[in-house]
Amino acid sequence: MTQVRFATTEQELTTPNHFALIHYGDAEMREKVLDFLGPALDDQKQGIYLCGPPGGAARLLRFLERSTGRDLTAEVTERRIVLGQGDRDADQQLQNLLDPLRELCERGFDPVRVVGPAAWEVVGYAAPEDFLWYESRVLPGVEGLPAAIMCTYDAAQLPAPALLYGALETHSHTMINGVISESPSFLPADRYLKTRLIHLPWLEPEEQPREITSVREAGPAHGPRNRTR
Repeated sequence: MTQVRFATTEQELTTPNHFALIHYGDAEMREKVLDFLGPALDDQKQGIYLCGPPGGAARLLRFLERSTGRDLTAEVTERRIVLGQGDRDADQQLQNLLDPLRELCERGFDPVRVVGPAAWEVVGYAAPEDFLWYESRVLPGVEGLPAAIMCTYDAAQLPAPALLYGALETHSHTMINGVISESPSFLPADRYLKTRLIHLPWLEPEEQPREITSVREAGPAHGPRNRTR
């Protein structure tokens, strides 16, 4: 296990870790992402993997370059910083995360820090239920690896189901108002599948309206009376 520190706070994470940053707007997201990734930018022994929906990784890289005033082309070329992407197929999206993450770990980077924004009903990205399945499988997938994964959830943009079923239930830890804590709502992957994923409200079949039949058409509600005395 590796202790992962932040740039400006005394908080630490123990790897492997999969936590949700619940933020409100881009300004807070950028501040917290830089606080998380800052130590890795200054340490050649640490790796970084950026991911997300189409274009998400490139936007994160540009933000890091603007914020630090550094050209990170060399780090990308040397694959100390790896740019990934999500996929509309959740299995492929999970593989897109795990393959480069394992590569970075095998090359000796320790820890490897990952950042990716959550997306909901985005063209070219996994459907909400598939995205939730992906999120639930991340922590089992990185078991034994020195990896800390931050998924950013914008409470100003995402609907309530994304925050409840995604941020709170598929991540062992959350960061809210800059404070990291264990998520009391977290569900391990197998339990999440059985108790949440297959029962998502929008996947439940709609109840069919019952056909109303008049009493006259249906006949008497009770059986024939026994006239035997």
